[in-house]
Amino acid sequence: MAAAAVLVTGTSAQAATGLQPVPSPNVAGSDFNQLDGVSTTTSTDAWAVGFTRPAGTLTFHALAERLVSGKWAIVPTAPVPAIDDTRLHAIAFRTATDGWAVGEDTSASGPANIAQSLIEHWNGTSWTRVPSPTGEPANTRLTALAVISASDAWAVGGSTIEHWNGLSWSVITSALPAARLLGVTAVAANDVWVVGANGARHPNPVIQHWDGSSWTQVPQPVTGFDSVLRSVSAVSSTDVWAVGEQNLNQTVTEHWDGKSWTLVPSPSITANNAQDTVNGVVALSGGDVWAVGQTLQGFTTNQTLALHWDGTSWQIVPSGNPGSGSNALNAVAGGGVGQPLWAVGFATGGTPQFATLIETATG
Repeated sequence: MAAAAVLVTGTSAQAATGLQPVPSPNVAGSDFNQLDGVSTTTSTDAWAVGFTRPAGTLTFHALAERLVSGKWAIVPTAPVPAIDDTRLHAIAFRTATDGWAVGEDTSASGPANIAQSLIEHWNGTSWTRVPSPTGEPANTRLTALAVISASDAWAVGGSTIEHWNGLSWSVITSALPAARLLGVTAVAANDVWVVGANGARHPNPVIQHWDGSSWTQVPQPVTGFDSVLRSVSAVSSTDVWAVGEQNLNQTVTEHWDGKSWTLVPSPSITANNAQDTVNGVVALSGGDVWAVGQTLQGFTTNQTLALHWDGTSWQIVPSGNPGSGSNALNAVAGGGVGQPLWAVGFATGGTPQFATLIETATG
């Protein structure tokens, strides 16, 4: 196992422990496995989703894994045509019998390379596909998900915002129709946040808020070159975190205090021409927030990156790099302070060449 890229001790015992890789399954006969989303239902039950590819083919298939009796195992996803390219990017559970996973489906029988959303629901026994909403734009790829209740859930991806009302999914008008939306979190039915970026070549971060009636753009402080917010997580209506990167090489963490968004200093790796990206965040309490991503070392190889907020400052904490090539963490989730924390992504350079990566700590 390769050493972590940076081992900086946090200010608390839990942060100093950092994230440790655990065994995670890969699909037999595959050469590519990746996990993009993770969610917990209880302290002993967690899920992860992504996609896999049979060796020698070019078509990916949706992948779901579940923590069962302390070990991760592959669980069948909803049936789809075998010739379709399907990928899951996000997952969120309200209870152990009410969970959603979203992603994309590029049908081999439809127009070339035109995707629609892939939406699946878990009822406690199996995953079933739920119809995409009427009027969904072409090439919709859903990448983030938040569940409030059995009749209230949100999914975003590309420039699309979609809502579940208990009966069906529908497309909801965005405050910035051209913005690229990457993260969503919900405090309540009338308090939902979406983050992303606006601008194709050199984007700036954008934040939108749902007040129960409509989406509005909310000012945020970052305007650096090539800046993006990729994930958002809330403790309460006055304690919300958004993370991403700016200037191609610096981590970004922003905080909402109930009145405004402010930029909070966060560490970046400066050695070896590092380029830092923060992909996921989970806020467990005002003094316990975790963020994960990757740092591009020497413009060639990614290594995992993990940060912890202890209520006073952000610190880089240890994270594992089991692959001899690139390693990255795409998402992080946890049930609460003192409960297991899970981060997922991929590791390369072994067998298979692209392997699932799951790491754990205590929140």
